[in-house]
Amino acid sequence: MNKEEVIHQLNQPRSETRGRTRWWWYGCAVDKDEIIRELDLMKEARIGGVELQILYPVEANDKEKNVENYEYLSPGYFEMIRFAADEAAARGMQFDLTLGSSWPFGGPFLTEELSGPSVLPFCLDVEGPCRFSKDLTTVIYGKVVGAVLGKMEGAQMLPETMVDITEHVVDKYLFNWPWGTEIEEIVIPEGVHKIVLFVSSDKRQRVLKPLRGGDGLIIDHNRKDSLRAFLEYGGDPIVENIGRGKISNFFCDSIEVFGHNWTDILYDEFRRRRGYELRPYIYALWGEVKGLTEQIRYDFQKTMGELTVENFFRELTKWCHEKGAVSRIQAHGTWGDILQAYGAADIPEGETFSAFDRYAVNTVHRRLAVSAGHVYHKPVISNESFTWLRFPRFVVSLENIKAAADSIFLDGINQIVNHGYSYSKEDGVGMTPFYASTNINHTNTWWKYYKEISIYINRVCDFLQRGRPVVSTGVYLPQHDIWAKTPLADTHMCMKLDERLESSCINAIHKAGYWFDYVNDDVLENWEKYEYDTLLLIECDHIPLDTMEKIRQFAENGGNVIAAGRIPDKSCGMLRFEEDTARIREIGNELKRQGNVTVTEDKFDSLIQELRRIKTPDVLIYHHPETVGYVQRETETDDIYFMSNISKKDIEETIKFTNTKTGFCVFDPMTCEEKEIRQIQVTEDGIEVSLDIEAYQSLLFVFHDGMDMPEPERRKEEIISLDLSRGWILDIPEKDFRKEYHVLDSWEKEPELKYYSGSGRYGKCFCITEDEWKELGGCGTVILHMEHLGETAEIYVNGTLADTVIKHPYRADITGLLHQGENSVKLVVTNLLINRMIDPEYPEILEDKIIPEWPYASGGLNRCREEKVFNWREREMIKEPFPSGIWGEVRIVGMN
Repeated sequence: MNKEEVIHQLNQPRSETRGRTRWWWYGCAVDKDEIIRELDLMKEARIGGVELQILYPVEANDKEKNVENYEYLSPGYFEMIRFAADEAAARGMQFDLTLGSSWPFGGPFLTEELSGPSVLPFCLDVEGPCRFSKDLTTVIYGKVVGAVLGKMEGAQMLPETMVDITEHVVDKYLFNWPWGTEIEEIVIPEGVHKIVLFVSSDKRQRVLKPLRGGDGLIIDHNRKDSLRAFLEYGGDPIVENIGRGKISNFFCDSIEVFGHNWTDILYDEFRRRRGYELRPYIYALWGEVKGLTEQIRYDFQKTMGELTVENFFRELTKWCHEKGAVSRIQAHGTWGDILQAYGAADIPEGETFSAFDRYAVNTVHRRLAVSAGHVYHKPVISNESFTWLRFPRFVVSLENIKAAADSIFLDGINQIVNHGYSYSKEDGVGMTPFYASTNINHTNTWWKYYKEISIYINRVCDFLQRGRPVVSTGVYLPQHDIWAKTPLADTHMCMKLDERLESSCINAIHKAGYWFDYVNDDVLENWEKYEYDTLLLIECDHIPLDTMEKIRQFAENGGNVIAAGRIPDKSCGMLRFEEDTARIREIGNELKRQGNVTVTEDKFDSLIQELRRIKTPDVLIYHHPETVGYVQRETETDDIYFMSNISKKDIEETIKFTNTKTGFCVFDPMTCEEKEIRQIQVTEDGIEVSLDIEAYQSLLFVFHDGMDMPEPERRKEEIISLDLSRGWILDIPEKDFRKEYHVLDSWEKEPELKYYSGSGRYGKCFCITEDEWKELGGCGTVILHMEHLGETAEIYVNGTLADTVIKHPYRADITGLLHQGENSVKLVVTNLLINRMIDPEYPEILEDKIIPEWPYASGGLNRCREEKVFNWREREMIKEPFPSGIWGEVRIVGMN
């Protein structure tokens, strides 16, 4: 596209690339007028769609207050969802729905047989020879799914001595009633032995924070029949009652299962997939079996992983397609091949959790989802954004959100889903916030300015959804090592990978200029179909033989292979372990002998040095690689780079774009203004661009064959500065407050404004003398600078809105708005919501009403309210209000 087309797309981004928001309904206690009001507010803020999630109640039914909590899957529940879907469609907004009530999937209809089992080992030490029996009544609780006896040698069980004794664990009867469990008499050979029983408890995880009627056991994520039972009860009726096609995406939140480490179909599936019986070797899942521990643990975890990818992730997407919708899935939390799990979704979704308004690779919640999107060719990769961006709540600024959005984009995400928007009739006292989110709705002080962030997100996503990603470096995931080294557990693969690879290693690769994807065996099996030219093996000991053969082929065909510290030298699983391990080592030695692999000393400095030796960085940030990042897309005609400086400092930067010499343009997608370039140098292998980048500024570079190079601009120099720091009047009618400040100071220091959250109006008149005007009037650019701002400001000069400042640097371009003589400046400053929320006088009234027909009788309901709604955390953590208003120096600067 040419420059005019870039400008057009920035000013008119496609509506389908607008940001979305999660929309919480508490207890489904909603009414139609409020649904309409909130959808209108979202549309006005340029939010493109909602993801509805209905969860726990926070108010009791009350006819006088017009509060009615609709039960899960009740007629009222369906009516309100259908109404919201229709109203969203009428506004051109996408409507998505989280299946189930809260998360993980489950409900009252799910039988114990189909729920997620939790198995724990129970050990007994016995010295033989002897005859042994044991009454385990009241000692263990649950169903014994396996029992083994084996001789111990130190801390290891000898595999040749292991015996399956499961059939000897029987019911203990009391008056003909099964009362407990006992081990019937067995013969113990000579020596120290261990008896290990694996016990499945019927105390299993239930749905977290559900709507009334949605409580119940969670599904077994390894069983297709379990998922289908859930969908039959909690999915099919929704589609039937709401209407096919009205729900665009069915959403699955993160896999937050706790203790689910087994499945009752395991033995049959293990035998079918691994080729031998698991039960005699079951002790290896917990303790050490001499020479076999890692092989057996690998086979167990690999089997569990295959089952969850096939029977949950892929099956869920299949059901969505049956219902005329697409799947959007967060796969983090699962034990399966994480790229396959994310890749099973039509839209893989990552997450940004906690204070991630900084430039860093987020492996656990983002880069794995992005990599899956790339390797399985998913054009849209979404992200649950701004969850716990700051803790406690209500301290998040628009600057935090903008920086966090840029961090998300730099990891390769191209669709934002806010976390989020709470249904809340009240804007002040009585508002209903979510307990874990950034409060991006009409109750926040800065909501009226959120539209600027929303439009910005829309513009960036419009460009980042064009073409395809450009990535030539692959980091092979050491998933096989995780499976081999992890005992019986609800393994969180993403977290285990992050711990093994280490953030300092991964960030060093990325910030050296090498944008990378994580890759798995599927990628290496088909390496010819991808454009990766470099493969990094980091912390890999175990690897399938077939994959090692593919690495050899990749290297022999010119691919770069670097192994950090060591090359993989072990096979996976028990069968053919020795033979395959020998061949893997043979291939490794062959690669080293032929010079087709480089083994570095470590995964840190020596790895980066070797990378730089063999490969020029895709993009080189010369001076501030720790805070400035990039992501690249490529269309048939254009190369698109999104870049951002995620820091509070204005910087001078030089950026080298490798392997391109075409003309380009560069714009700030926040303002749609073209960015001035200080210097351009065309080199043998690319283009070097020098420019100034403001604090928290992002840039969009578009390279296009035939486009002219930008004309370098000389640096502006300060000609005149006028000090406006004194004589401001602050007016806050809502608090009946008015004061003139000789020296500016933040308003929370005023006793009557200490806990005030809202807007204050600063005004000042000043005179520009004839001599001052001679200098100022001839300046090409005039800027209003503020030293401190808490937190946003509308800038009016002589009655004209010049700008709205929501982030560093605290300055506004006021060129052309001044004149000689009397002038006026007005600043409408809005602070953060936290000040009001820590006010000791802020009312928090518990519900005293007893609701006998609910599982939320008054005590439980109040505990829910205390945990999710009340501000006790904020009051414990924040003792003093945040600075508010303007303080410090204010000046006008004229530059040539």
